[in-house]
Amino acid sequence: MHKHLWLSLIASLFVQCAISQTDDSAARHEKAVEENLRYLAVIKGRPDPGMSLADQMLRLHVPGVSIAVIHDKRIDWSKGYGVARLGGPPVSASTLFGAASMSKPVTAVAVLRLAQEGKIDLDMDVNIYLKSWKIPANEYTKNHPVTVRELLSHTSGIGTRSGMIYDPDKGVPSVLEILEGKPPATTSPVRVESEPGKKYAYANGGYMILELLITELTGKSFAEAMRDLVLAPIGMSHSTYEAPLSPAKAATAATAYDEGGTSGTAAAHFVEPNAAAGGLWTTATDYAKFVIELQKEYAGESHRALDQKMAQMMVTAGLGPSESIRWGLGVRVGGTPPHIYFEHGGSAVFQCDMVGYPSGDGVVVLTNGGGGGSLSDQVVRSVAQAYGWPDFQPVEHIVVPVDPSKFGRYVGTYDFIKVTRDGSHLMAEIPLGSKAQELFPESDTQYFLRDEPTRVIFDVNKDGSVTGLEFITTYVHWHREKNP
Repeated sequence: MHKHLWLSLIASLFVQCAISQTDDSAARHEKAVEENLRYLAVIKGRPDPGMSLADQMLRLHVPGVSIAVIHDKRIDWSKGYGVARLGGPPVSASTLFGAASMSKPVTAVAVLRLAQEGKIDLDMDVNIYLKSWKIPANEYTKNHPVTVRELLSHTSGIGTRSGMIYDPDKGVPSVLEILEGKPPATTSPVRVESEPGKKYAYANGGYMILELLITELTGKSFAEAMRDLVLAPIGMSHSTYEAPLSPAKAATAATAYDEGGTSGTAAAHFVEPNAAAGGLWTTATDYAKFVIELQKEYAGESHRALDQKMAQMMVTAGLGPSESIRWGLGVRVGGTPPHIYFEHGGSAVFQCDMVGYPSGDGVVVLTNGGGGGSLSDQVVRSVAQAYGWPDFQPVEHIVVPVDPSKFGRYVGTYDFIKVTRDGSHLMAEIPLGSKAQELFPESDTQYFLRDEPTRVIFDVNKDGSVTGLEFITTYVHWHREKNP
């Protein structure tokens, strides 16, 4: 008996010690993340001590942030910062944020579950399953109709459309009105604009079609179907696709603010009717549960929504805008085996990001400020450094001296880009009308942004005149002429 008592005591002490060490580790990581936010570009020869989260929230005018960090397929720590609305309550674990395009991976899981249950075939013409509306046939679809898989992976040829936010007091279009571009919808009709299956083109309209597919297959509203197919099985108890939010949920939701952090839209007046593409309301810890479930399903350790085969199919890279940026079914897939990751950002006033490594690490960042896109990227890089990830690390650049007298020839407008001069610095509004950012020179004609994967190369003719520029990001390489 004494032997068993001693063994029980030792085991208890061992467990308590392990818990204490885990708590200490999480606290150290939390502090490291909060104090070491990083720009994308590190300039060679310049000190880079890192930035604090609090300072960056002030600089970027982001009122509130919610973070959940995942380690070993569990939430290592989570925390709210700032306020849900100016003069309002602090961000808490139950504060709802708009997930914007981070809604798409959750929608994708619902579609894949329907396929897993044999209710749809991912490689069949989606029109077979649609009843009240069908993708209009045209020259691009005559030899290759659009499939469900192509809608999930943004390879359907559907034209790229921006998600639009509506105020329910002023009218919200139905799914069919959006698909046909009829008022009160303010976007053009959803149509196939290139041959399906041939190339990647991010398309919110494709997910609008998937929303219709889900509702017609289940016979339920989209919010009810998503609750039953994904949210409830995974335990995302705070999350919803309700549109508009119920008064009770709207009272716990963050207000979305512009880049200046002063003009806001309350949740009760914030509706994305293309809910499949951008209508999820969630918390950082709820969305972290989604990431963890997908990690476990990928490893065959759980099957609350998908089995292992389907989860691995979702996180298999297909086409994309570049060799390094490719898409699976509802998520962007990156990294190098065995350290691949799945990722998706969101940008619709609410700015957010999520990353998940099937091996067990990840992060969810939700913000309620227009400047939160840069902030969430900086947080992801800080988490990557604190936890030793192989990706999302800063990139070193060399800045060369350029005579500011040369900057005048670059000043002007290039389609959606406006280049200006501010003293001895060259600045750019990308897109036109946004906050100007400094362009750092790598040569007389080649410049980069410090916090985005963006390069600008000016075209200079033999007379020394600037005729246009090359706009290069991870996703695109576009030439733009200089406006007269």
